[in-house]
Amino acid sequence: MNKAFVLLNVKSDYEDSVKDTLKKTRGVIESHAIYGKYDFMITMESSTQDELKTDIFALRKMAGVTSTLSMIVIE
Repeated sequence: MNKAFVLLNVKSDYEDSVKDTLKKTRGVIESHAIYGKYDFMITMESSTQDELKTDIFALRKMAGVTSTLSMIVIE
């Protein structure tokens, strides 16, 4: 199983929309709204590395997302 942690920055008027969309997004197994430099912390899993990358790119294209920080787990 391939796993990644992704941090998202979101425009303030899109936070509820992004929260709802994350619940339906392929590969997202856990998401949390957080305080600090980032607005959401997400855990993702997929069966292949390529699928994981595709799912991460989908997050970047989500309406209201201004930036991401992806950390792919190696062990």
